[in-house]
Amino acid sequence: MNWLVASVIALICWGVWGVLVKQASKYYGWPQILVVSSIATVAASLTIFLVIKPNITLSSPGFSYSLLAGLLSAIALLGFYSALEGGKATIVVPLTALYPIVTVLLSFLVLSERISATKAVGVILALVAILLLSIE
Repeated sequence: MNWLVASVIALICWGVWGVLVKQASKYYGWPQILVVSSIATVAASLTIFLVIKPNITLSSPGFSYSLLAGLLSAIALLGFYSALEGGKATIVVPLTALYPIVTVLLSFLVLSERISATKAVGVILALVAILLLSIE
């Protein structure tokens, strides 16, 4: 699949996901939302495992990184679902969507990737956007 098509699919799904989770929070608390939504994730993962049969080597550094990424994803979801319980989706979703700023900074510090002036301006504009979105 083309990376741009895959990106647009992710964008749309994440956008709808934020609204669905806010709707769910009217009926469930964050623990129930996390458990129920995780069932769908496990089902999708099991289907991929059974159909594609990816080679997973436990001794690979990729396994450790993937496991840690999954743990952090679960913690992030817990925070996100909890935030949506008390906060407005119009603020919580864009605020948490600023996670690429953390990725950009860590990529610079850990991976020694260069941050161009354009990327720096993008980070600043993203912060301004959050400020504007959070004003009532």
